[in-house]
Amino acid sequence: MDSCCIDVVEYDENGNAIRYTSKDSKGNIKSQSVYTRHETGLWVGSTDTKEGGKPVGSMKVGVDEKGHYTIAEAFDSTGKLEFYYTETKQNDFGQVIAWKQYDKDSVFRAQGEATYNKNLQTGFVMKDSVGKIKSSSAYKYNDKGEQTEVSNTAVTKDSTTTKLTKYTYETHDESGNWTQRTTWDEKGKATKTTKRVYTYRKKE
Repeated sequence: MDSCCIDVVEYDENGNAIRYTSKDSKGNIKSQSVYTRHETGLWVGSTDTKEGGKPVGSMKVGVDEKGHYTIAEAFDSTGKLEFYYTETKQNDFGQVIAWKQYDKDSVFRAQGEATYNKNLQTGFVMKDSVGKIKSSSAYKYNDKGEQTEVSNTAVTKDSTTTKLTKYTYETHDESGNWTQRTTWDEKGKATKTTKRVYTYRKKE
């Protein structure tokens, strides 16, 4: 396996991700996402760019006085509305567990439902406008809360295919965060090794 890329995630003082940058093996930026946060820490939007800083798209989400999501809007690279989402529901951790998607002309396109065990996502199902399942996912974790297995199923008119991916964790740092993970395909072949380095904020 050749070295392909470097991914950097930056966090604010509250531990919320605020920027994701993907670089190639030479350090050139391939893509970047900047996340916007509500005063409560909720994710309320992102601006995505590709190589050269060219815009890819963006998203923004409204939050009501109770701290709940309202309408979410997705825009293309030119800033034009592509989709919007309504009837969003959240769990106690602020994670979205349900939504309905409409296109720019307000035509209902799809709906999604997620299941969680506390803050760990265990499943996701997306259905089309008539209620037929388009795709589904299932997730498993170890006792540290690290994801160990992902099963993705895609449903088309003619076929149903499932892809299984597994993860093992080889090393951890002094804080218990993993520093090396191996990705395995459904045939048991290692397809990727991910190494992580952390920079921690000093405790005041």
